[in-house]
Amino acid sequence: MDASKARAFIGRIWDDEVVPRITEYIRIPNKSPMFDKDWATHGHMDAAVALMEKWARAKLESLPGAALEVVRLPNRTPLIFIDVPASGNEARADDCVLLYGHLDKQPEMTGWSEGLGPWTPVLKGDRLYGRGGADDGYAIFGSLSALLALHEQGAPHARCVVMIEACEESGSYDLPYYVDHLAPRIGQPSLVVCLDSGCANYDQLWLTTSLRGMTGGELTVEVLSEGVHSGDASGVVPDSFRLVRDLLSRLEDPATGTIVPRELYVEVPAERVEQAKQCAEILGDEVYDKFPWKDGMRPVNKDRVELILNRTWRPQLAITGAAGLPALENAGNVLRPLTSLKLSLRVPPTANGSKAGDFVKRLLEKDPPYGAKVTFKLEKDGSGWNAPKLSGWLDGAVSQASQDAFGAPPAYMGEGGSIPFMGMLGEKFPKAQFLITGVLGPHSNAHGPNEFLHIPTGKKVSQVVAGVVAAHAKASAQGLT
Repeated sequence: MDASKARAFIGRIWDDEVVPRITEYIRIPNKSPMFDKDWATHGHMDAAVALMEKWARAKLESLPGAALEVVRLPNRTPLIFIDVPASGNEARADDCVLLYGHLDKQPEMTGWSEGLGPWTPVLKGDRLYGRGGADDGYAIFGSLSALLALHEQGAPHARCVVMIEACEESGSYDLPYYVDHLAPRIGQPSLVVCLDSGCANYDQLWLTTSLRGMTGGELTVEVLSEGVHSGDASGVVPDSFRLVRDLLSRLEDPATGTIVPRELYVEVPAERVEQAKQCAEILGDEVYDKFPWKDGMRPVNKDRVELILNRTWRPQLAITGAAGLPALENAGNVLRPLTSLKLSLRVPPTANGSKAGDFVKRLLEKDPPYGAKVTFKLEKDGSGWNAPKLSGWLDGAVSQASQDAFGAPPAYMGEGGSIPFMGMLGEKFPKAQFLITGVLGPHSNAHGPNEFLHIPTGKKVSQVVAGVVAAHAKASAQGLT
């Protein structure tokens, strides 16, 4: 593959077609099913699928023999399935590349800057603001623009399968059914490409080496059947918020944020510790400077390596929602009957997410203080993923592709978030190699306000995919995949 020609081709198609299509996609409030129970009735998910399907079908005319189907299993979110036949005669006939992304979105979130909004696309310089452009609406466009760049040059590639799901932000609970349903059509991929991850800077290619799992749910403490006058009850009836704090201290040290039970930890592999040290050297203070701190705030640790390991290999708790608390303007002198909190617990990549959730439920519900009614409703259950060691051909291909696209060597770091699909594929295709990367870099703020897609990085990542898929064909012909 001629890297300079691929760069020019991908740049044109992104400027002329991809950015305008993603702009349209941002306008669609296609929230993931967890955040829109009536998603099927509202039709936003179907609108997003239709937008991507229309563009992709037009592009497939340039990929001989390619086919697209929107697969719809009963009572499940839809999935876009694209099958692109092998080009050239280098790759083995039984080999294939699987390219993955998703099109569902996180909810709106508050705090967007003036003039910006989740469903209001705004282009400012190299940044396209709005929900879902970077997470993960660009994936189908990046994947196909990479394949189109190869065909434009006549560069060989193996058979490629593109899968774009619509349930990732809800934990991908529909995806296993599609993977099983489509198994004969998927085949046995020796390379999996996922464009749903992050980058620690915009200066080089970042490969994701691990992903944390996640468990969590709703913790509710009930002390009364109805609210009562706080002057009458305080000192007699224990406040439900205090009891919640007490229960949380079983799980998290309130002074340090350290998760208390050793059962939720794993031993961090030595290779990942070394990579964390290398990343700390590359990033410096950007390890924490990328966050929108309030004046005077500081990170939980001065050691950059420890911060990286905290966000990639150690369990951490976040409280993401609350109920039972009235708005401040409506908060009277009432001792409330209950407090509910939404708990999001990240667990280490090699921990069992289901077992971790069961452990947390037992921990929080046992021996309730004062005999309060304590319930923990588990809602999330997803194990993490630790990437297999890169094979020689992929290591070389990634290094060359990063130099060609970014003019810099690649870097390797774990991510603190979850992509449930990776663990599932790791189990189903244990011999596959993985290229996990993305455009979610500093300040891009996925899931939060002011999310943006860094367009130059999207183009460069697309070029990397083209280069690696081309290298895969050669490796396949040599029996290295």
